[in-house]
Amino acid sequence: MLSESLLRERLTERGVTVMDIRTPAAPDSTNNIAKALARQNPPGPVLVAADYQTGGRGRQGKSFVSPPGGLYLSVLLPTGGRAAREIVGVTSCAAVAVARAVDELAGCRTRIKWVNDVLLDEGKLAGILCETVGEAAHPDWVVVGAGVNLCSAPLLPDAAYPPVSLADAGLSAEPEALAAGIAANLLEAAQRGFSFAAYADEYRARSIVLSRRIAFTQNGVTTEGEAVGIGDDGSLVVRCAEGECLLTSGEISVRPLSSP
Repeated sequence: MLSESLLRERLTERGVTVMDIRTPAAPDSTNNIAKALARQNPPGPVLVAADYQTGGRGRQGKSFVSPPGGLYLSVLLPTGGRAAREIVGVTSCAAVAVARAVDELAGCRTRIKWVNDVLLDEGKLAGILCETVGEAAHPDWVVVGAGVNLCSAPLLPDAAYPPVSLADAGLSAEPEALAAGIAANLLEAAQRGFSFAAYADEYRARSIVLSRRIAFTQNGVTTEGEAVGIGDDGSLVVRCAEGECLLTSGEISVRPLSSP
């Protein structure tokens, strides 16, 4: 288990004193715990952190393999009364928040695959899942979940980007310090209203998809094109044979640089 007292110490070092901390043993999903806490109407943000999960979840209902040797956390943040359409940038902001913390503490340079996969040396280091609690159009809370491979990476043979851990790259980071760094960065994003525009330049600089050929699927149809831009709302601009289109959500695959 992670040390709750050390987590508090690391948060305090970053000037964060408003966050409740939970370090459950063998949780099914830190996001599930954070969502349950949200329904109890806590007085402020909550950090839920563990070193493994028994039932981690990813986007679109996929399972998120969470073996021991990782850092799995969820940060529960109030929306401040904002409508759901006003906080759509939270997912992209979260990717920058995780990437910044990893780089600072492990001494590396991570990249981002649209929308929010954090990569290290062409391998997937971290995944992110954002969920809301409350009325769909006006949620009261947003939960940002992140899983970072520290000492081990799950075996996912069909993954587009093979999982990689910090240890695989000869790097390390104290789990409590990393959790505190991510949480502090997310709290800053919340204070900025989850505005992607505040993080857009850094997100673009970290992107691995710009000027690359990609494939995406909409309404059962797979289309290829070139990723030519990222809007200030986090949307991906793709130039296809039929013209330019905007992707606001979904999964993409990046074609090898040698692809015609």
